[in-house]
Amino acid sequence: MTHATPVRLLLAAALVLGAAACSSDGSDGSDGSRPDRTTSTRSASTTTSSSTTTPAAEPIADQTAPKNINGIEVQGDTLWVASIDADEILQVRRRDGAILARFPTNGAGPDDLAIAPDGSVYSAGFANGDVGHIDQGRYTVVTKMAAGINPIAFSPDGKLFIGTYGPGGKVYEVPLDGSSPVEVATDAPDINAFGILEDGTIVAPSGGVSGPGAAVAIDPDDGTITQIVGSLPPVAAGTTDADGTPFVLANLSGQVIEVDVDAGTSRVVRTVGKGAPFDNLSFAEDGTLYLSTFGAPSITEVKPDGATRVIHVGR
Repeated sequence: MTHATPVRLLLAAALVLGAAACSSDGSDGSDGSRPDRTTSTRSASTTTSSSTTTPAAEPIADQTAPKNINGIEVQGDTLWVASIDADEILQVRRRDGAILARFPTNGAGPDDLAIAPDGSVYSAGFANGDVGHIDQGRYTVVTKMAAGINPIAFSPDGKLFIGTYGPGGKVYEVPLDGSSPVEVATDAPDINAFGILEDGTIVAPSGGVSGPGAAVAIDPDDGTITQIVGSLPPVAAGTTDADGTPFVLANLSGQVIEVDVDAGTSRVVRTVGKGAPFDNLSFAEDGTLYLSTFGAPSITEVKPDGATRVIHVGR
């Protein structure tokens, strides 16, 4: 499977190193700071919600937690999480982690997720290349790509971009009508879980969990890849907050790093110990940060004031 072996080896190493770090004192390591702007139809389970924006009134009967979770996105009072190993996408309640809906993905091995402008959910199938879509309580496959797709995000103007993880990665614009993806960038340096700025520039972490870490800018119009800032700890996830500010994540140490694209600088705005090593991160509209844990079905919530708690998915 394309890129599968190196990714799993790196994440396995992250789990071992991060678990050792987490067991030392149990503290969250928060520095109390905050960002300035804190910011092929397939059927789903019969216990899904009727739409993606309206969760089920009550948790579903099957609260079995996956072994771990990968991608994470915030939508209203719920979180969407994906699990490669469990081969499913879950909608969970933010306040307590109760599972509201679960969507089997039939071999896709979903990794990262993206919320579309219409509120529906798209997924990148790492295992088989399926680009999935959850809408009106159903999971369908929009189009098929090669195995190894990973980062996925919508631009502010509603275009969907998906990348592959690993040396020599690629970035594609993926039409939502099922037509063929269009390659927009090549030779990407181990990008994973990117964010997209207001002007359409893709900001991605570079180097993966083995480092050296950097943040890069990808121009989707001409495919140019430019380093924004280097000398970062190993970073393997990225996103933007509600204000469009880009961040990258040092997955092992839990450092959340704000990137200033214009100045070519970065700063650590938060260090989160609880739940590390992490896989991915996402911001709520109010600036609350959520980080998915690699190796366990848990999510770390960090409020803008630094208050931190771990949310266990299901039971």
